[in-house]
Amino acid sequence: MTEPRPVTPLTAQRARATIEIVARAVLAGEQVLTYSELARRLGMAKVNGQGLNSYLIEAAALCAEQGLPNVGTFIVSHDSLQAGAAMPAEGSFSDIFYARTGLAREDVPAEQDRVRRFDWRAVSTLSLD
Repeated sequence: MTEPRPVTPLTAQRARATIEIVARAVLAGEQVLTYSELARRLGMAKVNGQGLNSYLIEAAALCAEQGLPNVGTFIVSHDSLQAGAAMPAEGSFSDIFYARTGLAREDVPAEQDRVRRFDWRAVSTLSLD
């Protein structure tokens, strides 16, 4: 059994909501979401994407525990999207996010594809109907 992580109830709730938001986005045919769009869909007061790190780290941990693709790779910076290479923020690669998930920068495009191809409707803990 996995040891519980020290996360606040809000972080746990928003991490679970992040997984569901990404699943719904995939089912709707969206290719990626920006940080600001995720913040908006989470109902955050600041929709510039700041403050999402702990939610994305916890969402990635939950995905790993459940054998799901890492939804954090689906959340990308607006700048990378505009440049035509949708990638998470550069800081994600230097902080603990990718160190904890086990993904390297070169793994992100394949993991994004895995998120898009995954059968999210088969995840019974998500309310997708």
